[in-house]
Amino acid sequence: MSEQVATPEAEPEIRLPDAEVADPYSAMTARFSIFFRWFARRYIDHLDFDASTTAALKELEERGAVVYVMRYASRLDYFLFNTLFARRGLRLSAFANGLSFYYYQPFWPAFKCWWQRRRSSRSERREDDRRRAQEKARAVVCQGESMFLFLRTQRIGSLLRGREAAVAEGRRDQGLLAEILKTARDEDKQVALVPLALFWRKGPRVTRGFLNLTYGAPTRPTDIAKVTSFLMTYQDLAIRPGMPIDLRAFMSSRSEDSDVRLVRKLRRAIQMFLFREERIVEGPTLRPRHRVQEVVLASDGVRQAVAERARDPRTTPEAARAQAEKVFREIAANMNSTFLAILNVAATWIFRKLFVSIETSGLERVSHYAKDQPVVLVPSHRSYFDFLILSWLFYGHHMMPPHIASRDNMAFGPFGFLWRTAGAFFMRRSFDDPVYKAVFRAYLAYLVKEGFTQEFFIEGGRSRTGKSLSPRMGMLNWNIQAFLDSGRKDLIFVPVGITYERLVEESAMVDELEGGGKQQESMVALMRARKVLQRRFGSVFLCFGEAVSLAKVLEGHEQLFLTEKGSDVAEDDPAIVAQRHDFTERLANDLVERINWSIVANATSVAACALLGEPRRGLFRHELVRRMAEVVELLNLQDVRLTPAFAADEPEFEESISFLLRSGLIKSENDPRGEILYFEDSNRRALIVYRNTLFHFLMAPSLIARQVLLGGTEDELTHDLEFWLDLLYHEFFAPKALVQSAQRSAFLDYFERIGVLERFEDQLRATEKGQAYFGFLAEQTRSLLEAYHAAFSAIAGCDQLQTAKQLEKAAEEQFRRASLIGEVHRSEGWNPVTFRNALELLARRGIVEKQPAEGRAEALYVPGEAHGDLSGLLGRLAGALGSR
Repeated sequence: MSEQVATPEAEPEIRLPDAEVADPYSAMTARFSIFFRWFARRYIDHLDFDASTTAALKELEERGAVVYVMRYASRLDYFLFNTLFARRGLRLSAFANGLSFYYYQPFWPAFKCWWQRRRSSRSERREDDRRRAQEKARAVVCQGESMFLFLRTQRIGSLLRGREAAVAEGRRDQGLLAEILKTARDEDKQVALVPLALFWRKGPRVTRGFLNLTYGAPTRPTDIAKVTSFLMTYQDLAIRPGMPIDLRAFMSSRSEDSDVRLVRKLRRAIQMFLFREERIVEGPTLRPRHRVQEVVLASDGVRQAVAERARDPRTTPEAARAQAEKVFREIAANMNSTFLAILNVAATWIFRKLFVSIETSGLERVSHYAKDQPVVLVPSHRSYFDFLILSWLFYGHHMMPPHIASRDNMAFGPFGFLWRTAGAFFMRRSFDDPVYKAVFRAYLAYLVKEGFTQEFFIEGGRSRTGKSLSPRMGMLNWNIQAFLDSGRKDLIFVPVGITYERLVEESAMVDELEGGGKQQESMVALMRARKVLQRRFGSVFLCFGEAVSLAKVLEGHEQLFLTEKGSDVAEDDPAIVAQRHDFTERLANDLVERINWSIVANATSVAACALLGEPRRGLFRHELVRRMAEVVELLNLQDVRLTPAFAADEPEFEESISFLLRSGLIKSENDPRGEILYFEDSNRRALIVYRNTLFHFLMAPSLIARQVLLGGTEDELTHDLEFWLDLLYHEFFAPKALVQSAQRSAFLDYFERIGVLERFEDQLRATEKGQAYFGFLAEQTRSLLEAYHAAFSAIAGCDQLQTAKQLEKAAEEQFRRASLIGEVHRSEGWNPVTFRNALELLARRGIVEKQPAEGRAEALYVPGEAHGDLSGLLGRLAGALGSR
């Protein structure tokens, strides 16, 4: 159930309540006065129930009485629902407790109701309201009508009459629910209770002072705010109907409970729904920053670190405490509803300038998770816009924006202040300072314990290659520890795949891959970035993947993370530390796999795969279309989602190719034989970046293609595929077991079906048609294998201590020389990220050994115990490269 902008084409018939049941003072009206008719058209026209919600409510009306339940009595809310019910042809409410509604009618009927009430005294009117509420509630249930039940109707008047009057008013509100329940049971009537949550604004709630006359909570603005703030916030209204409660089934399942217990349980069930819906929109209460500081600095870990710092003769306890306070201010976010609203307006304008559309899949699942447990978003990281888009999406969908773990290089100039107000908290690159480390961990523990939504990039920094980077496990490890210390039932990690048709930072990424230095964030760089607003970068698609329940993953492993409060994990037994590291690494790799499996294919990535699968720079249009279709078929075989625009563009991909031409990634030239589509050499690295977003989907088909071209049996192919998937796992992060079993068989069956593979006895062979097809697939991994061969060759030739930078320089020179003599066909395949992956692979296998720095600037690498295995790896790489 959700809101949508569309309005029905034809006005349905307004369904009035039975005249004998309708309460003249609180029943909804079929016709408003002139002012309120104008008000509804001007301010409520954008709000509506969707078709599924309307159909569900009408079905409930056919069965019997419907009681809509809200937390607080409000005439403006009631007026809003009156408008929506009449617009959608839903049965109008016959009665509502705790409010008068007659003066929303045209003048003469409203005047008659007012005159009739004025003839009696205030005490008589109050007593008449109480008696009439019980009668009307019984009549609604018996006659199968609709009504509104407000759980709280206390007015300032009842509060001024004293605590006893306010308590008595609350009991009468509960008594009305008891009357509905009793009547439904005695008369055996069907009654459905429908909770309604109405939100007046977006963003978090904050702790307020003694008296708040300016706004109030998002769920219940004060009466003054209803008048003064509606004009500014009406576009942010959101309605969330809950699952209906079948009163007959509710009572039958609790037949042994008394009426009093039934009412309490029913009220609790309704309030639980309202609380869970409010939690999504408002999140936990935002405390003032100085209060959060008190909580964080009072944690055991911080106190121990401060006490240890104070033991230094050069530092006093007061100075150590001041250092911790300074560190907290350096780290902590300062989320603010007002600045969130301002940033939302600015971000909306920027995104409309930059992107054609921003689309999502699976966001409703995140909303469902957030109702019960805190959520940690783990997105892919290709652009600085990643965190802005996620926060903007959450805010726009009435969800609490996340607290975002950011590097301190983003806290530059006034934008550091703005990012903090949007929920960013900052961390240094190094955690060598014990006080800093303790404060940061304590702050993270506070976020988990309070239930705030978090967001961190598990890759650490932006990927410059388009592929997912090896995960950094610090934030993940600290979140696990914080979860165990918090006493929460669960912590939900949600992977998010973010796919761009064109990256705003494309040119900077290409420059870095070609050897340029990383551009530091600054005000000057930001001012230069204004130029990007003059361009369009296509669409963005966010896919929220399959979530990971930390409670389930931790079952049986909790003891690995149980330490004394405030103690550091390094103080544990080395064997426990190693097991903890292995567990965290498996979980981190699983999250990266899920991120990869959430990536959505678009026109740019598929076209890049098609273009880079050929040794030439250009293809005829029909050739490009055919290659794109072949890539899409392989993606469909793996159930990869396509962006809606790209899926609708099949089979000719005309709009997709037009977008690539407009954006300048490819060019067109006419030829007597047909249109040639080609790319400039200057765009090759950019195309590789976009191709690499789908690399994990093409890795297995490409490796299979190489083995088929070499020839061999299916068993040999199976063992070969297993070897390469294990060797290159950190290049593609896909479930190896799934690829080796189900997907391998599916690929082979598919290749046979399309006529590119044949089985001759126990041999697998490429058909004549398959030679070019498998050559196209094999080309997808050529640049990677060539880079690994150069890296391994350079390391094999080093017999002395060298740093990672020295080894990288040697490998780059080896790659360059191999390019000169034709051993390397893809000169753009070299990049520092691939080399580091290759070096870490050799370290994990014991082929090289990393020696700690111990006073030196960098660690050194020396040949390891398994150094002799390196020649075998080089042979396998050379054999694989010989297949094309």
